Parts: sequence; structure tokens; C-alpha cells
Amino acid sequence: MNQADQDVVGADEVEPVAQARQAAEAAQHEVRYARREFMKRFGLGGAALAAAGPALAGEAAPRPPPPAGSPYASAWQFAPGLLYMNLGTTGASPRQVVEDHAADYQALAENPTAYFFGQQAWRNAIAPGFGCDPYELVMSFNTTDGLFRIALGLEWERGDELITTNMEESAGIAVASLLADRYGVVVRKVAIPTGDAYSDAEVMRRVQAALSPRTKAILFSSPIYLTGTRLQERDLCLWAARHGLISIVDGAHLPGMIALDLHDMGCDFFSGAGHKWQCGPGQTGFMYLRNGRDPRPYVRQAPVSDFGFLVPGLPTVDVPVPGYANTGPLPTYWPTNTLLYGAENGSSILLNGRRSPDHNVAALLQLVGNGSRPSQKALFECCQLWDGWGRPAIEAYLVSLARYLRARLVDVWGPRALSFPATPRHANVGRIGLTSFNPFSPGFDYNADLTVAQSTAQAAQAAAALADLRAAFGIVLRTTTVPHTLRSDRRASAVAAGPGKTASTPLRISTHLFHSTADVDRLVDALLSLVPHP
Repeated sequence: MNQADQDVVGADEVEPVAQARQAAEAAQHEVRYARREFMKRFGLGGAALAAAGPALAGEAAPRPPPPAGSPYASAWQFAPGLLYMNLGTTGASPRQVVEDHAADYQALAENPTAYFFGQQAWRNAIAPGFGCDPYELVMSFNTTDGLFRIALGLEWERGDELITTNMEESAGIAVASLLADRYGVVVRKVAIPTGDAYSDAEVMRRVQAALSPRTKAILFSSPIYLTGTRLQERDLCLWAARHGLISIVDGAHLPGMIALDLHDMGCDFFSGAGHKWQCGPGQTGFMYLRNGRDPRPYVRQAPVSDFGFLVPGLPTVDVPVPGYANTGPLPTYWPTNTLLYGAENGSSILLNGRRSPDHNVAALLQLVGNGSRPSQKALFECCQLWDGWGRPAIEAYLVSLARYLRARLVDVWGPRALSFPATPRHANVGRIGLTSFNPFSPGFDYNADLTVAQSTAQAAQAAAALADLRAAFGIVLRTTTVPHTLRSDRRASAVAAGPGKTASTPLRISTHLFHSTADVDRLVDALLSLVPHP
């Protein structure tokens, strides 16, 4: 029996609240320890933190915050009384990053500079935190920007097939629709199971069933924004590689939440947000394209200058890079947005779609004109904070806090109210900071069959609860419309849109660095006064 099947067997198990709280508090301790170690590295005590921050990779990094109830709560400055739990839509930058961002804009206003570069040095510094080569990581405008640059840079023929899911964000839906309309690509949508019908094994079975001789690529979101469900990214990407398929991951929510290792994930392409869990400014993100296939780790001698890939002999820095889990051939990729394609300086990178592991592909794709350097620098500062605090420790805290939240919810509404099984440490799916649950469905069942009237009423209930949480308790969540698995037929899903809509409208909750178990308790207490419960 594989791990996924074992998880399904234990799907009715429930983690006790006390055990989940203990895990969250233990993770909080580890985060505090990681922060103290980070401070020691730079000889910083409490007084020093109040005055100045460390310099990392040649750039001024924001200051780590002093101790607080949550390990990092005081690094942010929310409106008084606000409990913001909607990172899945947009994040909030730490106070020091906001101040630096404003100062950078002021400096540019006082002394305008048409082309103010620096991204190569930033990519050199942050690429290890994402488990990739700086030659592969582009600081994009957002997830949508990255997905379109990826999809439209690939070669498509009429009749090619794309496997995707029924729960993609608008960007993924738009990309698939454009490929269908412009190139004649056939889109195959796999229905992702929800609630206690979910298992990694079932997801893989459905994806495998969609495979045909004409399949060219897979495109999927993880985590899924509708449900918070995290799919088995590595298994799906390596399965695709074994079948000669291109893998594209919409990881909008992963940067800043999970300690990413893109080489280990095995994806060919990845697009993620900088403004969500990574807490950078709006219109910032990450685009990754795999540019190697050697499973052995290596050291990249990366240039410091943005034009180092064009001018030999400029200074370089050593960047350690992990080996690749995906050792398949590199897909042909054409740049869709760059100043340097076919330039007279002799650059051959991505010329006619060709590339090799020694090509600084990211540098060519980064040079698209005069973007917002202050915004990209602010994103860089956020990344350096996360790297300094320790991404594995941050992930452990977020996941443990989400486990505590789910245990509290299950203790009241029962395990069927969650968007995926309530088993502790349920494979990969539960290693996430997003939680979706439905207190509005009959029997507090995420997968309850709904009539059109019930679906409409549920949407109204959820919207009212959202407004009341904000007005009466200062708590910000969001709702989603989910084509959930039907209790009457685990192979079928609810209708998501249109006159016959029977989809559910659960609440979606984001727990992040600046939250604590006390914040979770405050949320649950508020919910008990506003939404149906046993």
C-alpha cells in the first residue's frame, strides 16, 4: 500500500485540538529559535534591532522584528483591531519594506533614472531560497504574466492536448482558452475531488486517465485557490516527464508559504506571486523555466551585472544549485517579451527557441524595459527576510498553525466540513497555510448535494457572514465557489456556473507569520456567533 492509499484509509481520523495546539506552539518555538540564530549571525541584539538591520548580499535588508506574541507580528502594521486572514488574495508588506519602497520611489522622483537595473544581483541572492539556478528565475509582474509568457513561448500544433483541472484560477483558465482558440489545442479538464473523497492516488488516477498520444503538456495549480488543497506537485511533474510531457505549475500561493525546491519539484515551468504569501508589493511575481537536466548539484558562477551574460570577464559570484529531479530534454521555448532577442550584440540565447544550461535565460527575459525597480527591490527585501528567518521554519509554523485551525473547526463542525481529509499530516495535501471549510452546507458536509436554490442561498449566507466578520469583529476572510465532489456520486462534481449552478460557497482562511493560536481562537469564537453550527 502506498502512502497516498494509507492516507485515504485514515481519512476519518481527527487530530485532537490539544495535540494540534501543541504542534503549533512547538513550531512557534522553532521559528523564534531560527529568528534568534538569524540575529546572532549579524551580531544583533534587541537594541540594535530597533536601530538598524543587517546588510545581505550587498543590499540593505529590512530589520527582523523584536519578539512578540506571534514570532513576527510586530514586523507588520495593520489597522488597529484588524485580523487579516486573506493572504490568498493579497498580502501585506512588512513595515520596513513599505518604508524602503516609499524611499526608493522618492529617490527616483528626485533623480529620475530611465533604466535602473540590479535584478541579476537580486536573483543571485534569492534563487537558492527557491531551489533553482539564478539563470532560471525571472522577477515577473505576477502569476498571470508568467503563465502567459510560458504558454505562448511554447510550440503548439492543432490537435495538441493540454491536461488541466476544473479548479484553475482565472489566469490558468484564460491561458488554456487562448491556446484552444488560437492554436486549436484540445483542453482536457480533470475534476479534482474534494472533502473526504480526496486522495493523492485518486488525483493521479484521473490525470493518468486523461493521457492520450496527443497530450503535450499539463498545467495545474497547487495549492488550489478554491479549496486550499495542495496537489502532489513532484509526483505530477515527474510523471509528466516520464511521458515526455511539459509540466507547467501555477504556484501562485507557494512562494513565501512553502520552502520551495523547484529543481526537486521537477517542473519545466513555474509561475508564482510575489504579492501574496511572500508579502511583496502588487504586480510582482516569479517565473521559472528549467534550464538543465543534470541530477548532480553544481555551483553557478553568476555575473553580478545585468549585462554580464553579454560582456565576458565581468565579476561573478558563486551560487550553489541543487541537481534536477527532472532529467528530461528541455522543451523548445521562444521568448515573448524581451529587448534582446536577435540583438546585434550577438546574443544567441533563445534564438529560434534554442538554449543550453550555460545560457543565462533569465537575464534575457528580465530585460523587458523600464519596470518598477522599487517594487522589485521591495520583493527582493521580502525574500531576504524569509531566507534569513529560515524558509523551512516558516513553513513548519504556517503548516502547524493551519493544523491547529483545522482541528478547532473539526472539533465544532466535524471532519466532513473541510475541503480535504482531516487526517494529521495527510501526505502533501495538508502541508499548506490555506484552509477551506463549509459551515453552510446540509449536515456541515463539504460534499453535500445541493439544489440550485440551496446553492444560491448558501452563496448569500457566506457573503453575509463575510461582511459581518469584517464589520463586527474586524476579521477579513474570503469565500470561493467550488465545484465540489457530490456525496451521491464521488465521480461527479457540482455545476460551478450558469443557471443550473449547484456549487458550494465555503469560507477560505489564510494563516500566516503574523498570526498565532490566539488569533485562530478569536476567529473560531466569531464564527460561532455568525454561522450555523451543531
